[in-house]
Amino acid sequence: MKVKELQKTVNVAWSPAQLNSILLAAGTAAQQLDTSSNSVLEIYSANLSEPGYDMVLKGSQASPYPFHKIIWSPLGSGGHYPEGVIVGGCESGHLQVYNAAKLLAGEESLMSKQDKHVGAVRALDFNPFQTNLLASGAAESEILIWDLNNTTTPMTPGTKTQPFEDIQNVAWNKQVQHILASVFSSRCIVWDLRKNEPIIKLSDSQSRIRWRALQWHPDIATQLWLASEDDQAPVVQLWDLRYATAPAKTLQIHQRGVLGLTWCPKDINLMISCGKDNKIICWNPNSEQGDEIQSEIASTVQWYSDVQWCPKNPALITSSSLDGNVSLYSLYGGSQQQVQTSNKIADSFPGMDTFAQAPLPQSNLAPVVYNDLKTPPVWMKQPVGASFGFGGKLLTFNQGMPGKVTINQITTEQELVDRSNKLEEVLAGGNYAEYCVQKANQMDSQQGRYIWYFVKTNFEANPRAEMLNLL
Repeated sequence: MKVKELQKTVNVAWSPAQLNSILLAAGTAAQQLDTSSNSVLEIYSANLSEPGYDMVLKGSQASPYPFHKIIWSPLGSGGHYPEGVIVGGCESGHLQVYNAAKLLAGEESLMSKQDKHVGAVRALDFNPFQTNLLASGAAESEILIWDLNNTTTPMTPGTKTQPFEDIQNVAWNKQVQHILASVFSSRCIVWDLRKNEPIIKLSDSQSRIRWRALQWHPDIATQLWLASEDDQAPVVQLWDLRYATAPAKTLQIHQRGVLGLTWCPKDINLMISCGKDNKIICWNPNSEQGDEIQSEIASTVQWYSDVQWCPKNPALITSSSLDGNVSLYSLYGGSQQQVQTSNKIADSFPGMDTFAQAPLPQSNLAPVVYNDLKTPPVWMKQPVGASFGFGGKLLTFNQGMPGKVTINQITTEQELVDRSNKLEEVLAGGNYAEYCVQKANQMDSQQGRYIWYFVKTNFEANPRAEMLNLL
């Protein structure tokens, strides 16, 4: 279900999970049809607690260049950069780094601007182990590794691969911190930064494929998914680097080319892809066949060029379409919000007869489709549970040990039961002073007896006098 939208031609990035708020960075998209001639980087609040589709603008700064790619890192979120840093890949080889906290405060936020690349910077990814390390990819097979603590001297992972091509995507391995993958239209190159050289090349010579998107497996270090944007071969393929002569799986989730691919950060059984068939589809990459569709999240009349999971709230995704719209969707489904168009018109035209409603035109456009997930995501499953049975038995389960139920026999302590019954009798009869004397006589220490005698004074006819006598 769509919950928010932004009617701008922008590239976007979610705020990191480490931040308290759910924010969205939006930078003016390069090479898009837009009536605005000014480029800008903005931060919006998702504003999920409020009805309506509008998001709240929190900060804005003009940019000399439009953006091909936006990415938001938690670098320094505990110190120098409380809200992390935002990096934008721009035209003409420019890379711009912004302080998100200063952008939100309305201050000058551009920390660094470099132009080391050749051509537009279309691929960016932060190292999940060292958040100061950034990989960027541009034209002519050029990849640079940046240390955001010192952006003046980037390094290369190795010699440029031939033939020269535009890099479509880069991604760090989720298990091994020195492994980086880069995607070109016709091949995928995996680099080992310790050796400063490529270690393997993936290509499918049996089919007509133009690679566009890449996702490493979160748990298996040697596996990755690749997606093709070619309409004649709109496939996603699972590759295992140990057996790299052919893909382990080839699936056709979409009817036309796939433009975006993202793995859920909280559930490895959920993958979302979008493409030229105007659909956003959630599917299970780990099912037996590998193409078990969980939900068709959205279907409209425009291509979806990108899709991203929210790191802080995995029930949210954002998508960008080529008609200049950014949409936020919830995986939980629900009824679609109704846009109050008539109320907006009434506000703009005072005195208008609010009861005179014009007939709604019949649209030939395909309706927007929203479907719920077939199975609940892992973060909604109960992690532990317990239930009492007959004969003092307690049954427990734990998701860490699936398929196992533990049965415990609860042993009753008779002494504790007797003491509890005695206390209930005293509370019912009101014999508080007598009970305190009994408890005092049972104490082994003088201090314990004095404590109970002090409690007893509160139930006497003259508590003040009894307390003075005790002292």
